[in-house]
Amino acid sequence: MPPADAATVTAAVRLEAQPVMSLGACVPESTGRLSLERARAHVASLQRELFALEQVLLDGEALTRALSGRRLVYVGGRPDSNAALRALVRSAGGEIVHHLGTIDEEGRTKGFASLLAGADRVLCPLDLIDPDSLVALRGLCARYRVPWSALRTSSVTSFIAGVLRVRPADPRRVSAASRFCLRHG
Repeated sequence: MPPADAATVTAAVRLEAQPVMSLGACVPESTGRLSLERARAHVASLQRELFALEQVLLDGEALTRALSGRRLVYVGGRPDSNAALRALVRSAGGEIVHHLGTIDEEGRTKGFASLLAGADRVLCPLDLIDPDSLVALRGLCARYRVPWSALRTSSVTSFIAGVLRVRPADPRRVSAASRFCLRHG
């Protein structure tokens, strides 16, 4: 598979012309220690994302190494970004399955639990998911032993940072994801 080139990454990032969140959404109006801690955490998160984007632009093989042969389930997002993510993952030799609907505790809504069969990882941007679906998502991922990662936003940059920050799983704590059909056995 050809590596994800800088032009693909640049085009994907260019789609993020409109901000997802304002700084006011991340930093409360009140003054004090809590708002300063949140502001510092937000800045640190932005720094990690910029570092990941720089890594991809400097090393054209970084995304290919991270995504080649992997199947990701992406929950939520924005239509323009989702199309860019699909193109980015495919150009890197991976597969991405998108789930837009809400998720209940049993995973029945629009068949979310069935998407977990064969998934290497679930990625979920926190800016466009309701709290109940997030709780259900975490529970289903734990039940089916599929690792999941929360992304700061539904932006392409957050996605790249999330994909590149994968840590090797501790083989003593995590077993391989089930590869059988969750519906039919």
